[in-house]
Amino acid sequence: MINSDKIEEWIQEVEERPTSASNILRYIANRLIELSSRNERLKSENIELRLGHKVEEYESRIANLEYQLELLKRQLGGELPQDTAVPVSEALSLILSESQGNVLRVEVPLDELAAGKSLAHFAGPIAPEMLVHLLVTNAREELLLVFSSGRTEAVPVERLPLCQPDHLNWSEANFFEPRAGEELVTVMPIARMSLFDYCIQTSRKGYVKKIKEAFFENHLTKNYIGTGVRLPADRTLSLTFCKKDDLLTLVTREGYLQTVEIEKLPFTIEEVLRLGTSDYVQSTFTLAGKPSILLLTQNGKVIHRDAGWLEPSTAFKSRGQSAYSQSRRESGVRIVGADAVDELNWGIILTSDGKLVSQRMADLFAAGSVEFETDQVEVLGFTTFTTPDVGNQE
Repeated sequence: MINSDKIEEWIQEVEERPTSASNILRYIANRLIELSSRNERLKSENIELRLGHKVEEYESRIANLEYQLELLKRQLGGELPQDTAVPVSEALSLILSESQGNVLRVEVPLDELAAGKSLAHFAGPIAPEMLVHLLVTNAREELLLVFSSGRTEAVPVERLPLCQPDHLNWSEANFFEPRAGEELVTVMPIARMSLFDYCIQTSRKGYVKKIKEAFFENHLTKNYIGTGVRLPADRTLSLTFCKKDDLLTLVTREGYLQTVEIEKLPFTIEEVLRLGTSDYVQSTFTLAGKPSILLLTQNGKVIHRDAGWLEPSTAFKSRGQSAYSQSRRESGVRIVGADAVDELNWGIILTSDGKLVSQRMADLFAAGSVEFETDQVEVLGFTTFTTPDVGNQE
């Protein structure tokens, strides 16, 4: 605080010791610069208040909080969460989506869930080159549709009409029309986003960007998350919510795994995984306390590892760990899906003959493979989920 007494003290100091004048002048100059900068900030804030910009910002923050609160209430049946566990609803919602913007929703009653059971099927076979994204959630969730342009669209699961499970057809799907040059790249649940620290955006070519949860909320209000890519031929693969002490694992089509600590991930788009010319990232997941990881190949082989097998990378742009031998890779073995799991988890497998079959992790661990009716059938899609109420069901 500069006052008259302080000024008199400086004048007396200069009169008695002239050599100290330069130091006093330097201090005064720095103080004036600081006060001038603060004055400019106050003027700017005053202008924003007069124009209503600050009011709009606060209203936007309030709207974001109310939106998240509504999502949590809806998901938990109107009750605020006491922990991070999500109650199991009476029926599961199986969501299937593909790049042209078609989204199918199938209801799966929990009492009908059984190992090896066909839950739904298409009228005919599915082309192997068709990329189908699978997700299991509940009717109270909120889904975020992410397009290759970075555009997003939020939609409640309950607003998606149900499809007949015994005759699935893309022509009867809910259609979210892509804009010119866009593709629908992923669909993710976002109702519990406020319980996490970050959202990790990962591309098919191994580029990653870390987004703080608060910033992610702002992206949602603008319906734009960004492309998350640097290469023209690249596309966003996934968005993954995580805690700051989690580990993120990227799994490639050719069976390489790169595990990185969340805190070491960049806030800008950076390459964290070195890929072969024909390889691309197929799956991403965080361990989230799960004891095992499971990888499923296109020919139905199960690769099961303890979570401790994963080695966090000390440097970006490495190839990572290999899940199987080079000879198997050269023979054409490819990864279709992967996740962190335990024995109580379940999975749903989409096969090339158009069937969606439920599998229990404990059975997959024991068998080491999935049985098909013919040798021509391949796995096209795979997702996992948890249903505590039926975890031990026979």
